[in-house]
Amino acid sequence: MGHHKGARLASYQGSSLEFSDYQLYEIGDDVRQIDWNVYARTEKVYVKRYLDERECKIHIYLDCTNSMITGDRKWKRARELAGALSFLALSNDDRLTLHCVGAQKSFMKKGSRDAKGILFDIGQLSPESGGGTSFFGEMIKGVRDKSSVTFIISDGLEPISGIEDALKKLSLKKEMTYFIQLLDEEELSPSSQGDVKLIDSENRREVDVSLNPDLVAKYQERLMGHNAMVESLCKKWGFGYVRTTCLTSLNEVFFKKFKENGWIR
Repeated sequence: MGHHKGARLASYQGSSLEFSDYQLYEIGDDVRQIDWNVYARTEKVYVKRYLDERECKIHIYLDCTNSMITGDRKWKRARELAGALSFLALSNDDRLTLHCVGAQKSFMKKGSRDAKGILFDIGQLSPESGGGTSFFGEMIKGVRDKSSVTFIISDGLEPISGIEDALKKLSLKKEMTYFIQLLDEEELSPSSQGDVKLIDSENRREVDVSLNPDLVAKYQERLMGHNAMVESLCKKWGFGYVRTTCLTSLNEVFFKKFKENGWIR
């Protein structure tokens, strides 16, 4: 937790008006917190303890590299997810840092006064052009030594070795981390058939292929295996993991997927 006042109740004692419990008086305790009514009933000296209100530090890493703009709806949904999470954090008077990896931008905001402004900033984001950027490689360069909660929004379509290195470094912070893997329906079930030219969205390389049901099935099998490994890495280090698509409504993502996984209450 941070060291500034916020709206969340920390698990240690402080000076807010939110009562926590009683504790037997010890030398050095504030005598002003002695409850004399309890003493009159029990003949034991108790002091009142209160929960301190501290802000939560939220870090959101938004994938703004080329693979996130393979379709307009994917990039739109990525910004919607980042915007909704940012708005919730700021509305709770938390401290937010939004890392737009690939767009070379970061936004640092604090409190509800910035909640609407962050939505405008996210709406103006442009993804990187030119390719060659590894989201996880760049993300890990900016990982802070300490944060309270980290959200990752990415399609996760990078080599497993790079993803593993990044998540392993995040795990050393021993903080809460949540991975939202966002995929377009076309990535999950390609609709194209016949001879097509495929372009790698990251390095812009072209390859001619002849798509048929067998090839699509092999692609889907490899993709499912890749996604399963990403999920396994998250579970290995105790991270939250949710996979979603562009056509899944935000209400379902937040109030079903997130709620079922205990991300929100």
